[in-house]
Amino acid sequence: MAYLEIIEGVNKGTVVRLRAENFIGRSSENTIALSDTEVSRQHAVIRTKENYFTVTDLGSANGTFVNGRGLHRLVPQPLYEGDVILICSTKMRFRAEGQDPLAVKKTGVGPAMTLGSLAKMRGAGGFSMVLTSETHAPSVSATMDASPRGMFEFKSAGDVPTEGLADTVKRLQTMVMVSNSLGALTKPEALLEKIMESIFDIFPHADRAFIMLRDKASREMLPVLGRTRSQASEDFPISRTIINMVVEKKQSILSSDAQKDGRFVSGQSIVSLSIRSLMCAPFICKDELLGVISVDTMSGPHAFDSGDLAMLTSIAGQAAIAIKNADLFSAVEKETNLRAKLSRYLSKDVVEGVIDGSIPLYLGGEKKYGTVFFCDIVGFTKIAESLSALEVVRRLNRYFSITTEIITRHTGTLHKFGGDMIMAFWNVMVEDDDAQLNAIRAGVEMQGEVWKFDSDLRREEQSPIYLGIGCNTGEFAGGNVGGEDRMEYTVIGDQVNLAQRIESLASRWQVLVAESTYAPAAQKCCAIKLPPVQVKGKSVPIQIYSVRGVAFGQNIVRLTIPVVITMEQGGAPASGAPSLGMLTQYDCLGGGLELFCESFSEMLPGSRIVLEFDLHELSRSLRMTAFVRSASTAGPDKSFTTAILDAAEESAEALQFLRPGACFESSMNWEDMKRY
Repeated sequence: MAYLEIIEGVNKGTVVRLRAENFIGRSSENTIALSDTEVSRQHAVIRTKENYFTVTDLGSANGTFVNGRGLHRLVPQPLYEGDVILICSTKMRFRAEGQDPLAVKKTGVGPAMTLGSLAKMRGAGGFSMVLTSETHAPSVSATMDASPRGMFEFKSAGDVPTEGLADTVKRLQTMVMVSNSLGALTKPEALLEKIMESIFDIFPHADRAFIMLRDKASREMLPVLGRTRSQASEDFPISRTIINMVVEKKQSILSSDAQKDGRFVSGQSIVSLSIRSLMCAPFICKDELLGVISVDTMSGPHAFDSGDLAMLTSIAGQAAIAIKNADLFSAVEKETNLRAKLSRYLSKDVVEGVIDGSIPLYLGGEKKYGTVFFCDIVGFTKIAESLSALEVVRRLNRYFSITTEIITRHTGTLHKFGGDMIMAFWNVMVEDDDAQLNAIRAGVEMQGEVWKFDSDLRREEQSPIYLGIGCNTGEFAGGNVGGEDRMEYTVIGDQVNLAQRIESLASRWQVLVAESTYAPAAQKCCAIKLPPVQVKGKSVPIQIYSVRGVAFGQNIVRLTIPVVITMEQGGAPASGAPSLGMLTQYDCLGGGLELFCESFSEMLPGSRIVLEFDLHELSRSLRMTAFVRSASTAGPDKSFTTAILDAAEESAEALQFLRPGACFESSMNWEDMKRY
């Protein structure tokens, strides 16, 4: 029974048994509910896939980590024994092997078993050893059931002494070290080399060894690696008779004197190869035969015994698990690479939906309720006229690389590009209870990052770009459109069209949202209520809000407020031209404002500056007087400045606008606010 041990966090010490599907998140409806505000409502899921478990991050805000490595969103990660999963402040260890800890608590641990007591157990499961003493075979020969069923069961075929097997139990400690070494390898080639290396370390009298694996397509046993004690071997010294017996019966085979063993009398290769003693064991993982390993010696005085066979069989069992895990790891790695390549052409969420079957591969749609997001470059046609086609593509690719990452990080599904246009949606492919808030956060963050990108363009003597963003929330259809040979997943409906109409009204730096998008997120936004506006396709005017800031976490507000900066000396504006900047962040508790601008030589710690908000949605001007707490320059030519400001007392109205939940009302008309 697989389970999770919670080793750090509020539920420390808890043990959770894993079912076929186990959701982890903040909501009490999850299989594992974590009472942590940083955890997403549905943060991750652990599922069984064939005969192993995977963990998948469900697009969480703060990520899921396995052994310190962050998971790709919606890409399953195989779990191995002892893996540590970290979700915010909760750390969990995955256990797939050993006794169920819950059962241990109920029943206690039984007394230690001696070799003698193990030999007396009948029908207890485990691998059975049959010691043969026929007159036509050597005095020490055995077959061993290689199925991994737990305990030992010995069956003596005659008066064969078993005292020597006590040494086998001691030598099995070596298997633990081998198992640990094999478990750390994921590449098949390195794994096989390690198995072969271990064989010659454990059996110092072995002369030759080889490994055969079953081909997945032909089901034939094919040689993959052979070694002699001194060098690699391309000629594998093996009898087909032995291989057939091991494969057919799934038994390990020992012959202390193969030259006289009656079982192999028809195998002339035994004689011709001068094999005096040999062992051959199958690689079996959950009843699946993966291959065989054979070890032999040409020295009669150093023949293998039943203890050696027990050791080889145990190692083969551990090696089979490692080989299977390596195959699974390679399959997952291949699938992950394929998904990554497909995701360059299709939305990652669409790729995942097609692979896991949540998106049916037939034409048609179903009702969805979500948030649709459009973004384009204001005045792009004019910009493109002055550039070559290749330069337009280069500019767009730089811009898209910045903006698309922000959308996916905020759990959005990037749907398509249309020239300079980006279309995305929330709560369609992935369930998202905070779809409206996440879409707004993505829009505000995109505006701030593009402002910094524009500073790079100006430094390169290129024209800056300006974004207009629009969002709407409502009901629409989501599904496949096209023909049987070529189809595309998309969203269609009046609410989708309305989102695009709203975006067409947005000017530079604006994130315009419909009331259906704004209302659920209102208490976290700094917004301006615009006059109702008539848009194409609607019989009555609609209400739109311009969001200029949104809360991220408990006290941080991300902003998109362009400002005109002037210095003050003695209470009056200093001489010199004003500078342009962008307020990008406000700390509600610490009171600090982050200002990003092109270098301003007089912006020294302690200096006093005046910021005039460039908000063309308002008829009156919002002004703020602030003191520079600190300032630092960046860029190859020190052309950018990031400053932390402290607002002066006379800036109360401006500070009021920066607090989450603030909503000023515009008295402007749409003609005066037309797109620029």
